[in-house]
Amino acid sequence: MEVRRRIAVELLVLAILTTLYIAYFHGPRSKFMDGGLALAALGLVGFTSRYTKEKIWGPPADAEFERLRRCFVNITLATVPVLIILAIVGGVEGYRESNNWSGVAVRFLNWRFLASLLLYIPWALMQQTLFQFYLLGRLRALLPFASPLLLSVLNGIAYGAVHLDDPELALLTMIGGVIWSYTYHRDRYVLPIALSHAILGTTFFYWYRGSDLLLNLYHQFS
Repeated sequence: MEVRRRIAVELLVLAILTTLYIAYFHGPRSKFMDGGLALAALGLVGFTSRYTKEKIWGPPADAEFERLRRCFVNITLATVPVLIILAIVGGVEGYRESNNWSGVAVRFLNWRFLASLLLYIPWALMQQTLFQFYLLGRLRALLPFASPLLLSVLNGIAYGAVHLDDPELALLTMIGGVIWSYTYHRDRYVLPIALSHAILGTTFFYWYRGSDLLLNLYHQFS
């Protein structure tokens, strides 16, 4: 009961601060600002990681290799179909914009795509650690009788909510957040989930939207 009370207060404070941050910085926010806050939060999560592992999550039910194999397989099965859809839509939109294959090449044969993907991986690791290891674990401890699916839905909604400055992205991250949360709840591995997040995030912007993440980041910095 004491642990649940502590978690309830912790999450209430977190929800208030997050709501105030999103409301105050309404609209597109600087990635450097988001990144700075995420790093600060990650530091706090790291400081309490032993408590989270021992008191919040406890020991996993299955062996390490089985959990890792299952996590990679299921994440791959969930990621590949979305990649195919993004590739098809991106190809059609790229061709339609230029009325030839040059528009498709701009979206798919762009060296900055790979650079953005490599930069996206640590960003995705940071986010998934905060939302899976920290937040999902606390929801699990706060609602001990809730099913893994319900906990995953709640965590997915929370993940989508922090992207409300971009409604389309918020909806997609909410759906992805549910799948990622359900996988983490069962297997307890962040890396495969973060790789899925990084790949889908990069392809969403480059292929689907035709937006250059690296160039946009450069403009924010310059």
